Amino acid sequence: MDEPQRGDQQPFDIAKALANVRTQRDLAAVFDYFGMRPKRRFGQNFLIDHNLLKFVVRAAEVGPRDLVVDIGCGTGLLTAHLADVAGQVIGVEVDRRLFAIASRCLAERPNVRLLNLDVLAGKHEMAPEALEAIREAWARGDYGALRVVSNLPYSIASLVVANLLETDLPLAMVVVTVQKEVAERFAATPGHREYGALSVIVQAHARAELVRTVPPTVFWPRPQVQSAIARIVPEAERRRAIRDYDAFRDVVRGAFGHRRKSLANALGTSRVVADKAAAEALIERCGIEPSARAESLSVGQYIELANHLAD
Repeated sequence: MDEPQRGDQQPFDIAKALANVRTQRDLAAVFDYFGMRPKRRFGQNFLIDHNLLKFVVRAAEVGPRDLVVDIGCGTGLLTAHLADVAGQVIGVEVDRRLFAIASRCLAERPNVRLLNLDVLAGKHEMAPEALEAIREAWARGDYGALRVVSNLPYSIASLVVANLLETDLPLAMVVVTVQKEVAERFAATPGHREYGALSVIVQAHARAELVRTVPPTVFWPRPQVQSAIARIVPEAERRRAIRDYDAFRDVVRGAFGHRRKSLANALGTSRVVADKAAAEALIERCGIEPSARAESLSVGQYIELANHLAD
């Protein structure tokens, strides 16, 4: 990105300007200098509190033998903190102008690689280019753990986390700042108002917890909702319990796609099985009442249903 010409002003030091960002006004001044505005369609709300950025890095337990992925790295504020302690950081940013700023800011950091692309290839698929870059870095054998640490754009947060867990990446931990409601969904248990398909998908792979709530005042622009830091720790034995993952995903989506209906009606309507009678037979084999509703079943019961369906 070319820097604007401002008469006899000294050249603008973008790295220094971003390193000195402490307030909303500081970051807004950087954007004003380049004639930019945050893009709502990309869910751009930048975390500007350096104490919280450092807290996120500590919560993810990042160390010198870690390969870390920062999705939606924006101007590179969190990326820089990660690079201070990680072996390598791969930052992904879809906005080409933000990518240019982050590239300038992080140019002197040899352990940072930036990718200018959309991390999602679709609603249920990670971008192949991003996965290839992560796999190539991991395959070198220089790292002891793979972590994803990000201030995720609200618009893609749930899709990114679910799709990441469904890849074959050897994830040790995922720590993300997301909308508080989404963080609650990650960790919600049966009967909780936020318990849904996302809860079941995440917990079929990992332990999830809400680490800390984050107020709107530490972001620019300020979001209209509360945010939270979520920590997700994958556990391989959970995924191994699922014999046919496609069947599991179909059962979960079918059940919650019609959550106001009984489980038997929901699975029959969504055509996970042939009809309501087949759904009732499947459900009864698992010792579950056909009149039960989607939000009352545990993750283990969904896995049992899927395994019976696969059989």
